[in-house]
Amino acid sequence: MPPLLRNGPRVVLTVTLLATVSSACTIGSADDSTAAAGYPSRGLSILAPGSVGGGWDARARGMSAALTGCGVIDEDVTVTNKPGAGGAIGLARMVGRSGDPYQLMTMDTVTMAGGAVQNDSPVGLSSLTPIAGLTVSPSVIVVPARSPFRDLTSVMAAMRRNPKGMSWVGGSLGGPDHITVASLAKARGIPVSKITYVPTGGGGEVLNLLLSGASKVGMSTLTEIRPQIEAGKLRVLAISGDERPEGLDAPTLRDLGYGGASVVSTGGVMAPPGLSDGERRAIVAMVDRMRRTSCWKRTLKRHDWKAVWLPDTKFGTLIDRQQKQVAQVLNDVGLTS
Repeated sequence: MPPLLRNGPRVVLTVTLLATVSSACTIGSADDSTAAAGYPSRGLSILAPGSVGGGWDARARGMSAALTGCGVIDEDVTVTNKPGAGGAIGLARMVGRSGDPYQLMTMDTVTMAGGAVQNDSPVGLSSLTPIAGLTVSPSVIVVPARSPFRDLTSVMAAMRRNPKGMSWVGGSLGGPDHITVASLAKARGIPVSKITYVPTGGGGEVLNLLLSGASKVGMSTLTEIRPQIEAGKLRVLAISGDERPEGLDAPTLRDLGYGGASVVSTGGVMAPPGLSDGERRAIVAMVDRMRRTSCWKRTLKRHDWKAVWLPDTKFGTLIDRQQKQVAQVLNDVGLTS
């Protein structure tokens, strides 16, 4: 996910690509009897509020390929990128498309909520129409292979002795990595305002800061750093989430007694505000059909994503809860008043 830009320029680059069609796919069944008849009757546009190659972009292009390549719809799907400000620029654009059922947006619950708060966005995720939560991607706590820390217990003990000296690196401020680190500190009675957390765009930046010694402990999604783990450059100390991903031998935070500190952001899709009930149901039904295709299942496997299904109001409830959690953590670390 993209790094937050608190006071950066508001000039953004838009990249538009036509969906690539793949073949030999299958579609599962879904009950869409309540959907508005004939939707979609023209091309769809999916907005990825981050850069090409990032998580939001990958989800948008995976949806595009599944919708068209597996025959869910007969219309074209265009993916457009609007990066900047932790997704707040794309969020504002979606609000401006009120009443348009042909414009969708990929996002995730925690990072985008943090971007809206950090950038003083006049609108939040609750301003949009929730369609569905589709994926979760576990994060891992890692140290360099040569690190003296062999487990999370020793890391937390060192952090309690010297909070500022135990430098963590992870994704954006207010994102799931940051919230997890802050929650771990609170669980051990460490003042959250004293922790040292270096925000990055994730993946490669996390690896570089760890291997250079600039940071001692890191967090990143498993998707982004699995190659470095498998190559023996990084050692996994814990997994954020309730389940151990396939091929990874490490305890979860719940296993270690930190279940309350585990924060997993849910990736999904939103629509603009102002839709009719029929339009909203039609989009939910279309996404439901899409998630059942072999095209989408290949996308899940390629990105190490776990499938979830939180349609409509269930997704909205999760968004509301995690927005409050993000706001509390940002206040705890002194980033909001």
